[in-house]
Parts: sequence; C-alpha cells; structure tokens
Amino acid sequence: MRQSLFFTLGSFLVGTALGWTYHYSNSTMIWKAARQWCRSYYTDMVVIQNQDENDYMVSILPNRTNSPYYWIGITKKHKQDPWTWIGNNSTWVGNHSWAKNEPNNNENTEFCVEIYVNGGNNRGKWNDEKCSQGKYAVCYKAQCNATSCERGRCWETINNTTCLCDPGFVGDRCHIAVNGEQTEEPEIKDENTTNSQNTSSLWSSSEAKELECPPLSVPDNVHLLCYGGNNTLNSTCRFHCHPGFLMIGSATVSCGVTGVWIGPRPVCANYKQALMAIGVCSIVSTVCCICLCWMKRRKRKKLAQVRHLEDGPSSEAQG
Repeated sequence: MRQSLFFTLGSFLVGTALGWTYHYSNSTMIWKAARQWCRSYYTDMVVIQNQDENDYMVSILPNRTNSPYYWIGITKKHKQDPWTWIGNNSTWVGNHSWAKNEPNNNENTEFCVEIYVNGGNNRGKWNDEKCSQGKYAVCYKAQCNATSCERGRCWETINNTTCLCDPGFVGDRCHIAVNGEQTEEPEIKDENTTNSQNTSSLWSSSEAKELECPPLSVPDNVHLLCYGGNNTLNSTCRFHCHPGFLMIGSATVSCGVTGVWIGPRPVCANYKQALMAIGVCSIVSTVCCICLCWMKRRKRKKLAQVRHLEDGPSSEAQG
C-alpha cells in the first residue's frame, strides 16, 4: 500500500484517499481547541471504533520521542461518567487500550485522553490527561458525501468506502434500478458444504430490521439519548441541551427505512447568543416595518397629488 504525506493548512495529511484520511497538527493545543481545529478544517477529532483502527492510525502517525503526544476524541465530563467517543457516542474501549496503571485520574481532573505514538512498550496505548495540557490534534476527514451513493448510504472503514444500497438498487454507487424490488444477493459460501449458489429474493421485513443508520455526531453542549436499539430501523434519538443553553429546532430524529436519519439536527445556543439573535431579528423586523410604512405613506401622498391636479382644471372650466 502506497502512503502519502502532504503539508496543508498548517497540518499534515497521512493515509490514502480510499477511505477516511487522518490529519494532525504541527503545533500543540488544549483538547477543546484541538477539537475545534479539527472541525474547522476537517470532519472532527479522530474517533476509534476498534483495535484495528487504533493500530492502523498509530502505524501512519510519526513517532514522538516523548510528551506531548496526540489527543484523541474520547472524553468524559465527570469522574463517574464512562469514557465516551465524541463523534458517535460510543463507549468502546479495547481490552488493552490503556497503558499500564492507566487511567489513573491524577488529582481527579484527567478527563481527556492522549495516545502514545513512540517506539516503546506503550506504543498505541492511551493515557488519561488534563484537558488543559497541550497536545497535537489528530483529526479525520470523511470521504463519504451526499453524492457518493445515489440511492443508498455510504459506509467507511479502513482504506475502503462502500455503498449500502436501498432496496431495489444495485451497483457500486447504487445507481442501477432493478425490476420491482428484487435484487441479487452476494454469493454465500458455507464451510460445511462444498456447493455454493447465487440467490435472489425480495427484500423482507426481517432484512429491513437489520438496517442501521450511521452513528449520529454529537455537537458541543448536547446530550444524546437513543431508544429502540440506538441506530437500528425505527429507533429514535432525542437531543438535550446542557444547562444554560437553549435548543433551536426539533429535538428528535428517527432512523428511516433507507438508513438515513429523518429530521433536522437541532442547535444548542447559550441564552446570551439566543437573546442576541432575537434582538437582531426584532431590530430587522422593526426597520422593515418602518420602511414599508414609509413607502405606503409616500405612495398615498403621490396619489393625492395626482388627484388634486386632475380635479383642478375641471373646477376652472366650470367657472
């Protein structure tokens, strides 16, 4: 596999363009600033879903001989909270993810996580750290977009993107419609038999139940609760704003039959920003109202002048 290394936007890009790409900063920053930096230039701070992804990312990041290392997107807000990934609300932690004697929550204030990328025994291991410490940011940029799959959803893994087609569509981009709702299933090989065959069948309700929507991203100042199987068909997720923030938009989304979340994502704004927005809207509405009234008054005045001119000559003729 050929790997590439580029310098762009004050950061480095490592990896290939077949799946998501990993990016890292060339300067250190606190955890919150690191995430903001990732979201400004890429998709988000890196989210690790399994040990293979952890090992692959470490293999392409440059080694650091000592601290500071790299921030990753797993955190918690309170001592008793579980460690949670920011992008998909997952709580995955591998059996051997933490370095020896970690997490130790030194001074009860270590709520962020760095990953060791070095040549020692702790290579690829995690360490809980104070969020105010300066580390290098590691981000990812998704390759899937709205046009990747015409009638389906795009699924990314290491060095690969795959279109999961809606019922009735096939092709590498789900761009080919088949007659009715019938599609061909991939060849199924049974280790206990010597024969295999291609089968085709109609999409059934049991197959539909296995459909899942992609993990929801959770913005800052938002808490997410999901019911009915998290990302499975017909499950519902409700957004809750943290105290001191006001929700703008609908609070609920649901997983549809096409594997896409139904409903717009809400935004949690602090009350000061919300009041400022309301004040700006009020000022704009007032100005528009004043302009409209002035235009109507001017129009009426012109009509009155025209009528006066029209009535004047007729009165003189009668005299």
